[in-house]
Amino acid sequence: MVMIDVLPLRCGHNRKAEKRRWAWPFGAGSAHPVRSGDVLPNTDISKSGSLTVGERIELRRLQRRMSRRVVANLVGRSEEWLRLVESGRQHLESVRVMIRLAEVLRIDDLNELIDRPVPQSPDSTDSAIDLVQAFKHVILDHPPIHVYDEAAQQVETVPTVSEELRRCQQIWTESPRRYSALAEHLPPLLTTSRALSWRVQDGYAEELLVQVYHLARQLLTKAGAHSLAWTVADRAMATAWQTKHPILIAASAWHVGNALLHLEQFDECRDYATTAATNLTGWAPDSIDRELLIGALHLVAAQAAAAALDLAETERLLTLTQQAVQGLNTDQWTYGVVFGPTAIGIARIEMALRHKDFDDIVQIASEMEIADDYPVGGRARYHIAVAYAFARRREDVAATFALSRAADACPEDLRYDLNAHRALQHLIRHGNRLVSRDVARLAALADLD
Repeated sequence: MVMIDVLPLRCGHNRKAEKRRWAWPFGAGSAHPVRSGDVLPNTDISKSGSLTVGERIELRRLQRRMSRRVVANLVGRSEEWLRLVESGRQHLESVRVMIRLAEVLRIDDLNELIDRPVPQSPDSTDSAIDLVQAFKHVILDHPPIHVYDEAAQQVETVPTVSEELRRCQQIWTESPRRYSALAEHLPPLLTTSRALSWRVQDGYAEELLVQVYHLARQLLTKAGAHSLAWTVADRAMATAWQTKHPILIAASAWHVGNALLHLEQFDECRDYATTAATNLTGWAPDSIDRELLIGALHLVAAQAAAAALDLAETERLLTLTQQAVQGLNTDQWTYGVVFGPTAIGIARIEMALRHKDFDDIVQIASEMEIADDYPVGGRARYHIAVAYAFARRREDVAATFALSRAADACPEDLRYDLNAHRALQHLIRHGNRLVSRDVARLAALADLD
């Protein structure tokens, strides 16, 4: 029997953190208010098919150089009401209000103010679609068949697969080229680890394969390939169950829950994650890993409840996550699952992002600390979500700064993260001269130029 030290993978990080207080040194001008000297693009909103009704209203209001308060007063509604309409959180349900808005903003076609079902937004960028191609054949193939790749016939050992897994884990958590590098190394590792597990029928080989599946699930989720991500998460769960390793099973359940969340199977995600958390209490003795995974499972369940607009259940589950994090000063991770104060903060930001509550995002971010040695993916997610919120609030300097911080963590996240593209598209549309050079640089990194 060959012993390997890659299992289990669990570590913390030093709290070399500086507080990311979003109190910008640029002054009031960073919010980019509409001023008489501003030059705004005279976009024809009838051709802005990709914009929501709220975004069309905001664009026309800014073209007319009218403040939100002025428009709201002329329409006979509050400034807060108009803010909610522009952010997509309030719908126009009164024909009278639509007509008045069209008059005030000089919108000729009233159809531009009518909400209609639109095709679902893509979940991935063009670059991500190309990246996924490297995984499709490997995932669909099987060791006894090896239709697509002769690598399945190569003889690998537990130590060599273990070493390559460690390398891939390090790439995903630390490398500024984590997408392209993992797309190069992970498909052949998936092929060889499956072949090894099938050939030797060994518990260590199965445990290695589960971790390879976990890595593949994370990359595929980030690339927007949610059906493939669920496929590998389900395979990881089936393989983990064969090992009878309770912590590995619970970690695999978290990956399944995450895949269900991104498939928008919210009720199924919540039920799956909460049941796994309950079962884990009986499966495993008390340990740091057990409490970490119980908290992480409740957190992904809370995200599902929030997406389903079940506010009471969201609060209940968030309370459970806060109980799990007590006494945990830094985030810990095991089998690809990260949990702790920062993970909770990022999840709350993403909950608010789903509901376009941009003010709440900025407020949560102002209360957070994020360590410089936190995994690059978590840092990038945090900064990109905050950047998108600032971009939607037309705080262009703050949005550009946040995107630059994301690029510092991992420039490839700007290329593969759809919210980074959306934030940049807003900044490009705003045309703020104060940040035009930086926006052009970031757009080039995102492959938008």
